Amino acid sequence: MAKKAHRSQHGHQDAHHDSEVVMAKNTAAEARAKAAVRDVQSISEKTRGKRQKSQAKRG
Repeated sequence: MAKKAHRSQHGHQDAHHDSEVVMAKNTAAEARAKAAVRDVQSISEKTRGKRQKSQAKRG
């Protein structure tokens, strides 16, 4: 409750700042998610390469 009362004194500025913080958190989360996807893809590419190599050896 105390926070709401404090925000109402400043009005629009705090609301704008809050939305910027939320957007920054969202973009950071998206960046982490994309990095995780890239990691998974690179691991699967490595294992695919190993499989192809071992099959080529078998002939």
